[in-house]
Amino acid sequence: MSEAGDVNFDGYDDVIIGTPYDNTGGTEAGRVFVYFGGILPDSAADVILSGSNTFDFFGISVSSAGDMNGDGYGDIIVGAYQNDAGGTTAGRAYLYLSSAPSVKPILNTVKDVPNDQGGQVYLKWVRSGYDVQSIGTITDYVVQRSYPPSGGNYSWENIAYIPATNEPFYAYTASTPFDSISNSSGTLYFRITARTSISTQYWRSNILFGRSIDNIAPLMVSPFTASPDVNNVLLNWKRSTSPDLLNYVLYRSTAPTIDPDTEPVFATTTDSTYLDTAPLSGVYYYFIVAQDIHNNKSPVAVAESPNMTLNLTMFIEGFYNAGSNSQVSDTIMVVLRNSTSPFAMADQTTEVLQANGTVQLKFGNALNGSYYIAVKHRNSIETWSAGVIALSRTTPASFDLASSLSQAFGNNLKSVDTSPVRFAIFSGDVNQDGTIDASDLSDTDNDAFNSVSGYVSTDVTGDDFVDAADVSIVDNNAFNAVSAVTP
Repeated sequence: MSEAGDVNFDGYDDVIIGTPYDNTGGTEAGRVFVYFGGILPDSAADVILSGSNTFDFFGISVSSAGDMNGDGYGDIIVGAYQNDAGGTTAGRAYLYLSSAPSVKPILNTVKDVPNDQGGQVYLKWVRSGYDVQSIGTITDYVVQRSYPPSGGNYSWENIAYIPATNEPFYAYTASTPFDSISNSSGTLYFRITARTSISTQYWRSNILFGRSIDNIAPLMVSPFTASPDVNNVLLNWKRSTSPDLLNYVLYRSTAPTIDPDTEPVFATTTDSTYLDTAPLSGVYYYFIVAQDIHNNKSPVAVAESPNMTLNLTMFIEGFYNAGSNSQVSDTIMVVLRNSTSPFAMADQTTEVLQANGTVQLKFGNALNGSYYIAVKHRNSIETWSAGVIALSRTTPASFDLASSLSQAFGNNLKSVDTSPVRFAIFSGDVNQDGTIDASDLSDTDNDAFNSVSGYVSTDVTGDDFVDAADVSIVDNNAFNAVSAVTP
């Protein structure tokens, strides 16, 4: 028998006993028993080593070997003086480097619980080496939490008691008094204490820190609307159901999309409505995000500013291809003109006319009412609607300028297709003076002679090249003295 050092690193010296005449591994093969120390020493062996050959007399001598590998665990050496490995009865000594489970629980995980509203961290630890059926010394584990140390001192709070049930690992979801947010790390410290039935006998784990994070942003605000209110714009939305909602953040921009992290904030509120008393002019957009107390933002919801929408169908003579029943897409400007003289401009917008002749126009300044529309294009004759069109901020309007000559004021359209029947605005007003004449023809002829290409006003066919086809269209319309016809 000999002292064995601290084989299981629990702070108590252990004992090693040799029984060289034990027959378990063969006649007088020998056996060694290690007993862990404690306030009440174990009555059953914690570690058993057996000789493997008959008449080895394994355990004839036993002793502590100190900590040979510097891992904190005491190591042991056992003699077998009759072992034949090195020759008949040459003898052998066995060195055992201890690797018993630490009697101290090992805390190896403190991490945020994902996909929650915060307030929780997940802890996992390895049991104490005494938390096994053959020993059963551990009664429970105390989960302890501390705020960051002050002056090197922790302030431990017992937050849970977990019964010892001989599990290899234990886990616990611990609550946190606060989360990690932009102005606070939210760090908390944890340790596990393994207790026994003796109040003064316990073992404490290593200390780990972690933090909880609110991983769930509020859902997108929906519905979100913008409606006219006399000279103001009233924004309304359905309240967020997020349990940790802080407020709503509003943005305003002429762009249809924004980045809420870089866009200047227009307003913040906790209400479900907001009145913009200084609206922008034209068409623009409002945006809203719901923000929680941890600065998580919902996806961006958008509402277009109140406007009058006109769905227009039209074609451009030189850009139209009767063979494909389509045209080259290009930008147009449409001006709203008051219904009475002097037919002042009430609003205007610029949009891209599609190949199929459709374009959606939005007017953000004009009030509900009836207006002439005047269509402008970079090398076409300005063309007005034959009559006024009723426009409203609540109901989109539609107008087909291409269906018949009578749709244009003064029947000022050109037939470009018979199947289907389509009429187009005249091409060739290169200098945009309201008349197709020798000046336009001269400009086009010169550019054709010089083989000019690209997005130029003399390209009246929209193929990005000025040639005889462009000259022909301008020449024909100049010969017929085509000009703008207005009220």
